[in-house]
Amino acid sequence: MTKKVYTVTDLGPGDGGKGGVVHKISTMMRAHTIVKVGGAQGSHGVCTSRGECFAFSQWGCGTFEGTRTYLSPRMVISPEGLLNEADALRYQYGIHNAFDLLTVDERALCATPYHGIASRLKEMARGNNSRGTIGTGVGETLRYSQRFPKLTIRAGDLSRLDLRDLLAAVRDQVQHDLAGFIQEEFLPGDRDEVRKEIDLLYDDGFLDYNANRFQEVGRRTKIVDCDYLEREILSRDGVVIVESSHGILTDHFHGFHPHTSAIRTLPCFTHAMLEGAGYGGQIVNIGVTRAYQIRHGAGPIPTADPAMAESLLPGSHKDENRYQGKVRVGPLDLVLLRYAIEVCGGPTAFDGLAITWFDQIQTNGAWHICNRYCGADDRTYFSPSGEILVRRGTNIDQLEHQEALGKQLLGCTPEITSLKVPLAAERDELYSLCAGVLQEKVGVPVRMVSFGPTERDKVCK
Repeated sequence: MTKKVYTVTDLGPGDGGKGGVVHKISTMMRAHTIVKVGGAQGSHGVCTSRGECFAFSQWGCGTFEGTRTYLSPRMVISPEGLLNEADALRYQYGIHNAFDLLTVDERALCATPYHGIASRLKEMARGNNSRGTIGTGVGETLRYSQRFPKLTIRAGDLSRLDLRDLLAAVRDQVQHDLAGFIQEEFLPGDRDEVRKEIDLLYDDGFLDYNANRFQEVGRRTKIVDCDYLEREILSRDGVVIVESSHGILTDHFHGFHPHTSAIRTLPCFTHAMLEGAGYGGQIVNIGVTRAYQIRHGAGPIPTADPAMAESLLPGSHKDENRYQGKVRVGPLDLVLLRYAIEVCGGPTAFDGLAITWFDQIQTNGAWHICNRYCGADDRTYFSPSGEILVRRGTNIDQLEHQEALGKQLLGCTPEITSLKVPLAAERDELYSLCAGVLQEKVGVPVRMVSFGPTERDKVCK
C-alpha cells in the first residue's frame, strides 16, 4: 500500500461544503487520519447515509467512520470548544471515545474566552460598519501570539501548574487593550450583550472556571511532540486528508481586507508543513466550491442577488448572527473562482475540483453563472480581459491594495448567463454538464459533484 495525502481547500470565503467532501474522501479512501489546519471556528457539516448529521469544528469530518484527527501546529484550538464538541458527539451519537480519536500538537495555539470577548466587543464597537467575525477569538489569538509571545498559551501548556496565572495575564492584557473600546457608544441593540461581555471579562469566577476547563482538556487529550506528524502519521501507509477551516478569499493578504482572517489559508502553507515533516509521497490537491456563490458575513460578493436566497438556501443556510452577519448568495462567480485558483498558483496547483450543492441547481432547473464583469476597467486591479490581477505581498501596502480591490469589486456589474438544467436528467448527464463548463472556464478538471447531503450523493470520476 502506498502513502497519499489529500488537501481540501475552500476556493471561496468559506461555506463551500468542505465537510461533505472530506467525509466522502475519508469514506471512499478509508483514510486513517485527518489533519486539521486553520482554526476552531469552523463548522463543517456532515450527513451520513446512516442518518447521522453533525457540524464538526475541531474533530475531522471522518470521525463517524472512526478516522483519527490530528490538530496540527497550524491549528488554533479552543479547549472549551473541544469539551463541548466531545459532549455533543457523546450525547447525540454515543461516541464516548471522541478524545481517544484525537491528538493535538503541543505547538497548537489555544484560543481563550478572553480572545473571544475581544473579538465580539471589537465587532460591536464597529456599529453598522461590520468587518465580520465568527467571534470565537481565533484571529485575536493569532494576533496576540505575535504581539505578546509570553502571553501565548499552547496545547503543551495545558498541564502547567500555573495555568490559571497565565490565563489571568491574558485577561489583564485584554482588559487593557479593550479599555478604549469599552468607552465607545454602542448600538442600542448591542448594549445588553456588551454589558454581559464586560462582566465576564472582570469576573474572577469565570477565570477559575476557564482554568479548570483548560486543565481538564490537558488531562483528557493526548498532546504530542513536534515529530509526531512525521513519525506516526505521514510514515504510515494509507491516506491522510488535510482539512482546512477557512476559504482562500478570507486569506489575510489575498482576501479583501478588512473582511479577512488573521490566518493564512493558501495550500502552500499546508505543503510546507508536509515538507517540513519529511513527507515526499503523493499529494492530491482538491479545490472546493458550491455550484453557486455564497458569503456568510461582510465582504464583496459581486453576484449577490437577494431574490435568489429562497431558491438556493432552503434548508441549507446557516443561522445569521450579530457577529458574522447575513448569508448572501447569487450566481456562481467564475471571475472570483479563477482569482482564488490563481492566488494558489494557477490551475496546475489543483488536481481537481469538488462542486457541492449541485442538487439545488437541478431543483431550480437553471444554472446561473457569471463569467465576466462590466466595469472592471482599472488596470491596477484588472487585466484587459477583466480578470482580477493577483498582487503578492505581506505588508501594509498589500492590505491597502486588497481593500481597494474589494471596493473595486463592489463597483462591478456581473454579466450573468443561464444554462438550462433538466429536472429529470441522470446524475452522469449533470456531472458532464458541470465538469464541461468548469473545465472550459477555469482550467481545472472536476473530480466530484455533490447531488445531496450524504456520501452516497457524491459522484466521483
